[in-house]
Amino acid sequence: MSKLSSPSDFTNINPNYASGRGFYTTHSDVSQLLQISPFTSDTTPTIAEVGNLIKRAEERVDDVVGHSYRPVIYHHEFHGFEAFRMGAYPVNRFKDYIGFVQLERPDVQKIVRLEVWQGTEYVDLASATAKVKVPSGPESGSWRIQLGVGAYTFHLDKGTDFFDNYGPKTTASQIADAINEVFPHKTAKFTGETTAKTVTAQGTITVNISDFFYATTDSEAGDTVVISSLLMGDDGSACTITSTVGSVTQFTDNQDQRRLGDYWMIGKDGKIFFLKNYPFLHSHSVRVTYVSGEKRVPATIHDATTKLVAAEVIRHDDNSILIAETGSNIDLKTKHDILLEEANKILNGKKDVIHFID
Repeated sequence: MSKLSSPSDFTNINPNYASGRGFYTTHSDVSQLLQISPFTSDTTPTIAEVGNLIKRAEERVDDVVGHSYRPVIYHHEFHGFEAFRMGAYPVNRFKDYIGFVQLERPDVQKIVRLEVWQGTEYVDLASATAKVKVPSGPESGSWRIQLGVGAYTFHLDKGTDFFDNYGPKTTASQIADAINEVFPHKTAKFTGETTAKTVTAQGTITVNISDFFYATTDSEAGDTVVISSLLMGDDGSACTITSTVGSVTQFTDNQDQRRLGDYWMIGKDGKIFFLKNYPFLHSHSVRVTYVSGEKRVPATIHDATTKLVAAEVIRHDDNSILIAETGSNIDLKTKHDILLEEANKILNGKKDVIHFID
């Protein structure tokens, strides 16, 4: 059993790091804790720089605690598969699964891809997916890939969001990185890129393509971009895709997630149970990409993150800060150490604990 919510939860969640807002805290919470004037584009640090500090602090919180309180995509997690009991199919009325896999992370919000090895290829049992087949040679003209979801349209253009000068597999990797809005580690040395990719919806700068889609290259061929919708259930089948170059497969939903379907799961425990379309019985036969993270931010996590960011602000400041509780000035190092100690004490108390039974 898990807690759905608490009156003390941090609920002011509207993440935009460039504007100083994260999942666990905001720039205004930090300035209020330090009892200083609000951060702006003209302060030191600026509001965007505080946003970067918040982003780093949230990552540290996740690492220390052992799980996340925000949605995080975990990519290509491999598992072996063993049947619950050989020869037990079809299942009887006391058991409605053939076998299960235990994911590394609990609090699963969505299975983005559930790929099972069935002898010759991995077959995806989850979410709506589309594909773009990249041509073998560079295109002399323009090339635009357009993704649509609801009222939003995203454009990916050759020469701006991706390059096609180095072969179809490199191009496919470029397109996947643009959709995921990540730094193109595999291709940057060829293209000369120095920053993470960013693609926003047409007519807005606040809605990003990675909020709605996740992409990889095809693991067998490498020259095809496989794009999955991050919408819940089969809603992704309504997404659209066009490409002025190459061939396109439209979004198709393969999901049969129900108690008597292909699979079902207990998201809180990170367990996936197979019933009908199950994988071969050997190692690495299940490959999972999923979104994990608690759906609430406890007040303690908000408090710890705010203090971590405040400590970083102090570390880069050159003025003493007045502590209202004592009415006296204390030096920056002491204030920094107090905030850091209090934050770490909170986080250490929230760590995941693994129990070993002899």
